[in-house]
Amino acid sequence: MVLAVILGLAVVLAVVALVYAAHSGLFHKINVTTGPPPIGKFTGAYKFFTGPYSNSGKTFGVLSEICPDKKCFGVWYDDPGTVAPEKLRWITGTTLAEEDEKPDMETFKKLEEKGYKLKEFPRVNRVIKTSFPNVNMLSILLAVFRVYNAIADYGKEKGLEHSCGPYMDVYDSSSAVNYFMSTLDHHDDFLVPEAQSAS
Repeated sequence: MVLAVILGLAVVLAVVALVYAAHSGLFHKINVTTGPPPIGKFTGAYKFFTGPYSNSGKTFGVLSEICPDKKCFGVWYDDPGTVAPEKLRWITGTTLAEEDEKPDMETFKKLEEKGYKLKEFPRVNRVIKTSFPNVNMLSILLAVFRVYNAIADYGKEKGLEHSCGPYMDVYDSSSAVNYFMSTLDHHDDFLVPEAQSAS
């Protein structure tokens, strides 16, 4: 009797976990295309890091505490398949202005105290892009495990692998989706000085 109850609870928990994962995007169909990016020219506060990309989660946590209503972004410069984890270069940051808006300098002052710097990022003409549901933290983890390979495979299929620049993510807490892309032009304009000196 006890064993039956335990097995029943295990089945229920497994079903609940599967439903939760499905709701978070486990079975979401990833549609990769080329075209203009989902974000244009923007001014961002960024911080440069080296090390495993998996360390980025806590840096996004810092940003969400300081400016929870802002879009966050990450730019990933190196291929983790060919570069040692400790040498991977990346930045995370938050958008302070888009297009011709004036930057939110009040927020930047708070970030500057944490070591963030200011940079204008260009409007890109063309990217390889996709999106993924923005439901919860599991959605982000699922996206990381699924979208990058899909973008890389699409680039190879279309003969664009040698045109791909840095990968970039844009996270918007007010949106139902997060965006993931690889730039096809203006590559060097996404390099921050720290990334150039560390290459």
